[in-house]
Amino acid sequence: MDFSNSEESTIIRDNIKKLLGNYSSNDYLLKYDEYKLDLELFKELKQGGYLFDLESKNPFNLEFFLIVCEELGYSNATFDPTQCISDVAMTLSESNTEIAKSELKKLFSEDDYIFSSALVEPLNYDIESPSLVGKMTGDKYCLTGKKIFSYAADQASCMLISFICDDGIKLALIDPRLCNVRHTSNTTSKPYFEISFNNFDISQDQIINGDKNGLDILKDISAKKILIQASYAKGITNRMIELTSEYTSAREQFGRPIGSFQAVAHRAANAFISNQVLDLNLKHVTYKYLNNNECENELLNLKYILGNTLHEISYTAQHLHGGMGVAKEYPLWRYCLEAKEFELMNGNSKSALAKLSQNLTSNQWVKFVL
Repeated sequence: MDFSNSEESTIIRDNIKKLLGNYSSNDYLLKYDEYKLDLELFKELKQGGYLFDLESKNPFNLEFFLIVCEELGYSNATFDPTQCISDVAMTLSESNTEIAKSELKKLFSEDDYIFSSALVEPLNYDIESPSLVGKMTGDKYCLTGKKIFSYAADQASCMLISFICDDGIKLALIDPRLCNVRHTSNTTSKPYFEISFNNFDISQDQIINGDKNGLDILKDISAKKILIQASYAKGITNRMIELTSEYTSAREQFGRPIGSFQAVAHRAANAFISNQVLDLNLKHVTYKYLNNNECENELLNLKYILGNTLHEISYTAQHLHGGMGVAKEYPLWRYCLEAKEFELMNGNSKSALAKLSQNLTSNQWVKFVL
């Protein structure tokens, strides 16, 4: 029995597992090998109350959304609701602007209404430091530049973007159909797009900052991104370890299961320990974040750990599977591709470690001077 999970979270986990079981068979996933975007799954998640709860005072519950994301990672799901819910919807729910309230109502009431975000930039994976410049012309901001890694931008009705101007960092809602949207290829076949702005105008009523500082909003979005990435990663690594355990128990060599060989058992044990470290750190940082405690360094440490854990477990799983680890008739290859994407997305482990080191050494220097 897992005493770390409440009865309510266990019910949510069991229900989402049942739902995703209909969307995760190998035959079903084959249909999305070229373009991994399943709008039917998005509708099911929406209508089932897994993305938001309209009967609650606060329709967005990050703690339960992390459970949903873990199960999406475990099942290699064909839709990723991270940008729609975490980046945009949760941000809009904390904004007091009219456009934020209006767009949220559309998300709640229209089945096909999807949000996307464009916060990452070429050669700049730190979303807290946008380099896209908005020049003030009259009462509007004029934008010229690019954003990348915008999920399902071709299907989105509304997109959240960030830019820097003389007044600081601004976040705005735009219609992506008015931009130059270009699909970019990637190993997981997910629908990521590059968004180009060429003298693109943003009016004042599209800004969603309200009375909040733009940098603070981006810091909060970044924190949620890391927690969600780690939850997805946990689901991915759990499944890779399960597949490895099943395979090494069934595959025999010299009349014995290969899992009984010392070298194989040690590799598998190291992968299991790494997964437990990821799980422990995720729970620790989630608790601190949900209780409004300062956790910037803990988040960077979690990002560092999840990148290394995904790489280690993916490598171990493929190694212990031998040729089956890359065979497309077997499900492991899908998880290995997902693992590599989550390892690198929004900056890799080294970039997180460099930022963490900078934070720690600067703090120590201040204490030394004082």
